Amino acid sequence: MSLPVLKKATVNQNLTFTLTEKTTISNPIYLFCFQSDQTFTDYCVIATVQSNTQRANIFTIEEGVNDPLNGQIILGNVGFYSYTVYAQSSTTNLDPSLADEEVESGKMKLIDDENSQYIEHEPNVTYIIHEPTQ
Repeated sequence: MSLPVLKKATVNQNLTFTLTEKTTISNPIYLFCFQSDQTFTDYCVIATVQSNTQRANIFTIEEGVNDPLNGQIILGNVGFYSYTVYAQSSTTNLDPSLADEEVESGKMKLIDDENSQYIEHEPNVTYIIHEPTQ
């Protein structure tokens, strides 16, 4: 399984997870919780389901808008996040300790621009010649 990637300030579609086979409750609502590897800050969102198949669940999460009950979230810095997905019956619960069951966990990468901006720096080097003393 490849590493899920979300892009900042974007509607991230076709996020594919294998949750159905691990879910035991009927008609689940999926709560996604992310924890920044840099700051350890937690973020939770109820992801919008695009489609479900027998094997995979496809979601949409919009990053850059703060409406976590409707699949929209503002995450922190770009980088890596640990994620945990919970199945629950509630459409309004954002507390993972109140969810019915944990169904998946892993790593996610949050990116900003696909083309990273690199800044080239020229070092300022001064050479000193040392002559041996006699």
